[in-house]
Amino acid sequence: MPDYIPQKDAELAAWSANFTAQVITNAPAWGISEDEVAELQNASNAFAALHAQADSPAKTAVIVAEKNAVRKTLVAKIRAIAGFRLKNPVLTGAQRTALGLHVRDTAPTTIPPPVTRPEPDIDVVDVRRLKVRFHDMGSESRAKPYGVSGAVIACAVLDAPPASPAALTRTALATRTPHVLEFTEEERGKRVYVAVCWQNGKGQRGPWSEIKSAIVP
Repeated sequence: MPDYIPQKDAELAAWSANFTAQVITNAPAWGISEDEVAELQNASNAFAALHAQADSPAKTAVIVAEKNAVRKTLVAKIRAIAGFRLKNPVLTGAQRTALGLHVRDTAPTTIPPPVTRPEPDIDVVDVRRLKVRFHDMGSESRAKPYGVSGAVIACAVLDAPPASPAALTRTALATRTPHVLEFTEEERGKRVYVAVCWQNGKGQRGPWSEIKSAIVP
């Protein structure tokens, strides 16, 4: 998540002025002491004044150094108040927005079932071993789609091409590519059929890839 503290001095001067004004107005309700309010207000005013000087043609190295030091002090005081005094549920979402803070999203993220299909490639590793590589169809990236925990690899050694992936009864969940399939000596020289689909963390599967085949080495 991006930092709520503006990086540019001009933006921080305006932001801190608003933050300070909100804190001054609501300090009693939020449990912020008068000393904390005074320290925040002094740091905000000092930074605004030094920023104006440092941004003028008459600026000096000393003024810039002072401005940078006051900025650090101001940011520390803002974080102390925002991080320790204004934790939810003290503030409402509207109040956090008024302060310029991020509004926390408390709604759980729903991960939908996968909608795309993987594209598998089969290569020989060595005797009785084949390697299945997979990536999202139409993408050059090897990364899994959003929400996908892995790829279900289904295979079977058969005498004839299967009508659907349902006939591929041997399955494994691969969390990374490639995935190595191992076979018995009796399966050498026979044809294995392979299909792949994405699966999310809830075990929900997406559509199957086309069925590909290779000879067991």
